[in-house]
Amino acid sequence: MLEKLFALMVAGVVAGGAAVATAACSADRPSPAATASTTSAAAHHSFVMPDLRGMYWTDAEPRLRADGWVGVLSKGPDIANSPYPLHSIAAQQPTPGQPVQTDGEIEVQFAV
Repeated sequence: MLEKLFALMVAGVVAGGAAVATAACSADRPSPAATASTTSAAAHHSFVMPDLRGMYWTDAEPRLRADGWVGVLSKGPDIANSPYPLHSIAAQQPTPGQPVQTDGEIEVQFAV
């Protein structure tokens, strides 16, 4: 039985038939074709990086999340003698106005 299901799944993927591959997969395991299209569609979302300088992270993060950002934060080295308020964001990467992937990494440096 499993051999027949596997043969049907392989035949569907080789022939490019997502319907055959989906039918051969169980309900809790999506077909490779469905998974690939879902993954590639999510990777193409982006937004324009806002200017976070002078903001505290507790204010900046909700703004980024509202723009659809689901990525990770990287903390760079602190910046001494910054013109920005103590413990606020003094530098960022990507810079303001640059496109950012919604799952991309954002680096911030804080004023000390």
